[in-house]
Amino acid sequence: MRAKRKARSAIGFGFDPAQSPHHFAVIVARGGDITIEERFVWGDDPEDDEAAPAASAKASLDAYHWARVAPAAAETFNARLRAAGLSTAAWASESVLAPHLGKELTLLAWAVEDADPTLLPAMLANWMGLAPEERWWLYTTINATSGHPEHGRDRGWRKAIKIAFAENPISAAPPSALLAEATDPASATKRPSRRQTKTTLPVAETTQMELF
Repeated sequence: MRAKRKARSAIGFGFDPAQSPHHFAVIVARGGDITIEERFVWGDDPEDDEAAPAASAKASLDAYHWARVAPAAAETFNARLRAAGLSTAAWASESVLAPHLGKELTLLAWAVEDADPTLLPAMLANWMGLAPEERWWLYTTINATSGHPEHGRDRGWRKAIKIAFAENPISAAPPSALLAEATDPASATKRPSRRQTKTTLPVAETTQMELF
């Protein structure tokens, strides 16, 4: 019988600082509210601190919304980590994520941040139905104009994903089609299809993402 291969070690959800210090972090405040930060430094090297961009908050969720989506997000990420031969993780008071997983989680947070609790199951299912490449593309598109916890919450693509994730019946259309109905035709034609999606990424980040 072939010996079971030991999972390669990673910090948190797939983060490998040997590849790049760029990562995301989920910080749980007293009371359970969370903030998602994008960080470009790992460790305590002062030279790195001076050269790298400052950490920035990308999204926030209250304790209730986080508790509703956190288990499914962890399960989704851990399934991919296991498939890539990496160690799995669980949410803690501060959890770090590889950049691509951090972007996917931030997209989910932007979608559900103001959602009626009754809409959360559909919104979560629609997010899970998207391919990782589609989540990365959506994150990049939204982040270009409204990648802040408070600014731009109800504008452009950030507003569009809330409408699309909440109002499209999951069984009525494939997840890739959800966003087209929430935008004008000109914008919809620019969205890559599931087969054609190709996100341009920094070299260091691409290295980590090739594991998935």
